[in-house]
Amino acid sequence: MNRIARFESLAEQWVEGTFARLFGGHIHPLEVANHVARAMEDACSQAADGTPLAPTHYRIDLHPQDLDALRARHPAPEEELARYVEDLARQAGMILPTAPCIVLNPLPDLPPHTVRVQAFQGPSEGDDEGATRQMNGEVPLPSEPSPGRCFLIIGGKRHVSLTAPTINIGRALDNDVIIEHPRVSRHHAQLRRRYGRYVLYDLGSSGGTLVNGYPVQECVLRSGDVISLADFEIIYGEEPVSPPGEPPEETSSTEGIPVQPQEPR
Repeated sequence: MNRIARFESLAEQWVEGTFARLFGGHIHPLEVANHVARAMEDACSQAADGTPLAPTHYRIDLHPQDLDALRARHPAPEEELARYVEDLARQAGMILPTAPCIVLNPLPDLPPHTVRVQAFQGPSEGDDEGATRQMNGEVPLPSEPSPGRCFLIIGGKRHVSLTAPTINIGRALDNDVIIEHPRVSRHHAQLRRRYGRYVLYDLGSSGGTLVNGYPVQECVLRSGDVISLADFEIIYGEEPVSPPGEPPEETSSTEGIPVQPQEPR
């Protein structure tokens, strides 16, 4: 069982208990639990002695109506969520350097009954206030060099530079990369930067996600991989790292701008 599957298995243990009652009737508790578990796994780090450290700060984005309904039932949901994080970290064998900090953030652009979670290590004693540590998911594995600039070629026409640690892809307007294609799901796939590389996840899409013709649920990407969202193709690429002192090659991109390609003819 891989680490994500193990975290999700631990998360399921909370669904029938207090955590389920916390979100019951508005947001599926397992969805929230899995998002928190994945965020913890992605943002974990290591102490100098190799001890795994769980992230201490969690921002949970909810639609305002869902957040209002949650607070109407539970005046202090942050406390219950903090206990959940502590229990999950303990069962996963991680250390929490400080008590977890939970922030529930109303996000009007988020579709109702959905949730997004971001986790990170908060400032420790001696750090500047407001500073955060770099997520462990952005540190390359020692055995594999970090790639150069990463990008997508959308529909054989448009280039999108990848710089964010998480990129959501789909037909809905709240995605980072918007694909206007009838067979692409509203929230079809997600790219996450883990250990310096991008990993592709299928988000339960109706049309499926393939890499080089093989169906995948989770896949570490390599330069030249062809991603198929249903029957819409995207090419993943990585520029080679420039030698020291040599300026990187200039390329066109639409970095930071959601892309709306036309359906292939």
